[in-house]
Amino acid sequence: MFFKSSSEELGSYYPVRAECAGDVPKTRFKARVGKTLSPRRWNAAFTVDGHLDIAAILRRIQRGLKALLKPPYVQPCAKLGIHPTIKGVVWEFLLGCFDPNSTFDERNDIRRQRRGQYDALKAVCQMMVPTVGSGKFITTPVVTDDGQPVPDLQNNTYAITNSGQLDQMEIQWMLSLSQIGSCSAMT
Repeated sequence: MFFKSSSEELGSYYPVRAECAGDVPKTRFKARVGKTLSPRRWNAAFTVDGHLDIAAILRRIQRGLKALLKPPYVQPCAKLGIHPTIKGVVWEFLLGCFDPNSTFDERNDIRRQRRGQYDALKAVCQMMVPTVGSGKFITTPVVTDDGQPVPDLQNNTYAITNSGQLDQMEIQWMLSLSQIGSCSAMT
């Protein structure tokens, strides 16, 4: 069972590439009986039609926080938490992505709709800068302050394909890309 396992077994939930294994620090997460939100408790908080009893979940999380606030006040937060297998779905509710009164089917519809919106926005961004979504990082600006494309000296091409004049919103977006760092306010 998860509560009796050591922290080394958590590696199966978060796989690490073999070439990076030496650089990964040892995890500090150690589950404590009665303090960690388990998959069993999470699944028990749902009704048959898929509604979540958010009060039970919040009580469970607050119970772990109360243990954190007891003297000597230095208990690491890593001893509390949410089981790694359910962390993503729990945070969807805690961040307000879904209404606790929504059903399982409604949540799946919302996920599909958001995935479609994301794909549409990603396609628009890829039209402006082809490297978006490719996994490559741009380390130099792709446009000048007046919106002209900056030439890529390695390939004798431009970093962006500009079929016409960029509008002001696109220029501002390209100047403030956090991965480029050309805007000092964003870095």
